[in-house]
Amino acid sequence: MTGAAVFFALNEILKKKILENADVIDMMVIMGSIGFLAMLPFFKFIDPNVSIKNLLLIALNTLLFFGGSFLFNLAYKHCEISTVSPLFNLNPLLVIFISYFILGEVLNGLQFLGVFLILIGGYIITLKNIKKFFRPFTSMPKKYFTIVISALVMWSFCPVINRIVLFEIDSFTYLFFHVMFVFFIQIFLIVTKKNRLRDVVALTGKSWPLLTAACVCWLASDFLHLIAIAIPETVVSLAMPVKRISTLFIVILGGNLFNEKDINMKSTACVVMLAGLFVIGFYS
Repeated sequence: MTGAAVFFALNEILKKKILENADVIDMMVIMGSIGFLAMLPFFKFIDPNVSIKNLLLIALNTLLFFGGSFLFNLAYKHCEISTVSPLFNLNPLLVIFISYFILGEVLNGLQFLGVFLILIGGYIITLKNIKKFFRPFTSMPKKYFTIVISALVMWSFCPVINRIVLFEIDSFTYLFFHVMFVFFIQIFLIVTKKNRLRDVVALTGKSWPLLTAACVCWLASDFLHLIAIAIPETVVSLAMPVKRISTLFIVILGGNLFNEKDINMKSTACVVMLAGLFVIGFYS
């Protein structure tokens, strides 16, 4: 899961760089297309005997993934990456809640301490500076904070769906169908949006090295994540905190790369949130 975190962080930083001069949909269309083309040579390694139920669950997961990614990319385009990315750490809270009802995973007393630390760290991230402790959401427009929270709600169902499906199919087969469904969504967007194909071609010619690198990091992160989730002994509420180490990488590396402000305060808040995540994970 640590490897998944590293590739996830690199993917987010590359996307932020691409979005400086690109439309969100155009970038996602190209990445989805590159991803599907990259998976085609490995078709012979997938298990085609996937039930209709599991295909529908993968399709549902893909829609939630794509919707959440679109919203997060909007926030990345218009806000600082070192402000947006730590809010990823709120995601495991929602995953834990959903896992309790669907997978039967239960929090203990110490894990509630972890929840408290995550909420405190997440709150600090919303501040422009610590002196405005009682004035939340000053670090980013409320519109984009709402967008990020909406994305997190959508993403929170994904690990649980992954876990259910991976009881019956292997990780690579899951990834192949997931990327295939992402590609179908891209085709739909190209067909329904006027002049979208022209814009996609123009962006591909201008930024194909960054787009290819981001796509490789996306596929590597998802594959390593699925392998970890597929292990029978894995607890979803433990796996997610480990993956969220990526937020610290994003804040420090991405924040400095894009010359963003208040990196020290954001890094401190991110560390507090990660401490909460590991309290939850360690006592799961």
